[in-house]
Amino acid sequence: MIPESLSPPARIAIVGAAIVIVLAGIRAATPILGPFLVAVFFAMITAPVMAWLTRRGVPRVLAAGTVVAGLAAVLAGTIAFLGAALTGFLLSLPRYEKALEAQATILANYGIDPASIQVWDYVDQGFVIQQAAELARQVGSITFNAFIIAIAIGFLLLEAPRLKAGLARRLGPESPPYRHLTQSGRLLIEYVVIRTEVNLITGVGTGLFLALLGVEFAVLWGFIAFVLSYVPYIGLVVAAIPPTLLALVGIGPAGALAVIAAITLIDAAAENLILPQIASRGLNLSPFVVLFSVVFWGLILGAVGVFLAIPLTIAVKLFLESWEETRWIGELMDAGDRRE
Repeated sequence: MIPESLSPPARIAIVGAAIVIVLAGIRAATPILGPFLVAVFFAMITAPVMAWLTRRGVPRVLAAGTVVAGLAAVLAGTIAFLGAALTGFLLSLPRYEKALEAQATILANYGIDPASIQVWDYVDQGFVIQQAAELARQVGSITFNAFIIAIAIGFLLLEAPRLKAGLARRLGPESPPYRHLTQSGRLLIEYVVIRTEVNLITGVGTGLFLALLGVEFAVLWGFIAFVLSYVPYIGLVVAAIPPTLLALVGIGPAGALAVIAAITLIDAAAENLILPQIASRGLNLSPFVVLFSVVFWGLILGAVGVFLAIPLTIAVKLFLESWEETRWIGELMDAGDRRE
């Protein structure tokens, strides 16, 4: 406890130093915390499925096993799909280069010189091969981490009721800390589930539009849009680059513009489904906080931090709002359009 006799600047300095030490410890423990946070994330997503199974009389152990087995099947299918799709895409790059050269007359009208555009110039084949070999060497480590994550998800699903009951006994079921903690946990789970549903709308909508437009590997780009939509502002922009380039090569500038416009409209429609629900619960973060959180958690936790930046920031926000002394910090993180 910080002595009350210290001046405010001294107390701020002590608290700041403690925060820096904690963050340095978190960064050093990223190899351990990363898989754990991934497990917590997937446990949140699958919590409604777990609850649905238990309400229908399925024993908790069997329900948790079913959820974990389902996740493992989805992961295996995803890896197989990505491996086949990405291999096909890389093998098709020379064909796209020839198609781009064939559009010399059309593109020249837009001030683009196809002869100066070489697709392979933007793809370091040596780097790709090196990364593929490195990935193959790390298969054992990846498999082990996936196994640990699967076990952690199962235990998190099984232990949730016991942990909740233990907190109720320790803090008191009617105590303000317990009520705020349970409410915060429920809101965080709701956010993760709603965010996943909206990303699914974005990914499926993107994939369907690209397929109708005739862009190759539409399912792959839709899946990438679904995954990268967890990274606000930046993720969908990155996900839109490959299909836009393919539409430019295969259809022309009009096709590229159509892809950009369609993805923008799909994302706007999907976001309008989630923003009112988030704002009504006081979980809407300001744009600056969103961008800062992506950079901040990315520096601390790497790729895991980039994808889980918003859930982690919301958790910090809810934590700060638990105490009167720090509630103002949490309120500063809000977008200011909270709806009553």
